[in-house]
Amino acid sequence: MVKVIIFDFDGLVFDTETYDLQAFQELYKKYNVDFPLGEWINSIGSSLRFAPYERLLVNFPEISRDKIRIERSNLYQELLEGKSPREGVVDYLERAKQLGIKIALASSSTRSWIEYHINKLGIISYFDYICTSDDVENVNPEPDLYQKVLSYFEISPKEAVVFEDSPNGSLASIRAEIPCVIVPNETTKLLKFDERVALRLNSKQDMTLDEVLEILSMNIPM
Repeated sequence: MVKVIIFDFDGLVFDTETYDLQAFQELYKKYNVDFPLGEWINSIGSSLRFAPYERLLVNFPEISRDKIRIERSNLYQELLEGKSPREGVVDYLERAKQLGIKIALASSSTRSWIEYHINKLGIISYFDYICTSDDVENVNPEPDLYQKVLSYFEISPKEAVVFEDSPNGSLASIRAEIPCVIVPNETTKLLKFDERVALRLNSKQDMTLDEVLEILSMNIPM
């Protein structure tokens, strides 16, 4: 029996990854510099492995890092206006509550980033526990985030289900031995995922939460 559902945030609950990418691409376009798309994509679902502003600063050493960051932040905020959680997310959150299943959020992002967005989206009350990069030594693709959630609720991996959108995040779930359902977004849908993921959806509207849990119960010894 599933006791806890664990959601990633960026790209899964809310498509920050796509808006983040668009903001960086617009910023780089403004300065007529090619954005390092491949490096950015490889960092999705984990901590950034490259300095996203470095190429701009090399080409324009007279511009301060703070100025560039503010410009990018303004572009990002404009893209966020009027946006909602990904389709089906609130339905899953509400159904989990109805079923008496605890809900956790586990993210490689910082707590300030997560709390800003879930407060803005008005969904913070759904989560029984939030675990971020501030709470663990290693982030995705290492399993620390998901292991900490298991420890908090004192449950086994088979009593949880993870919903992820990125290869790094799904690998972290697999390494924690928790069944993982992937729901890629527009940015991650063409990336290669580990074959050990339990189920793939294009959207949470493809299946109800009850249907997902039923499929997992048939495939996974409990």
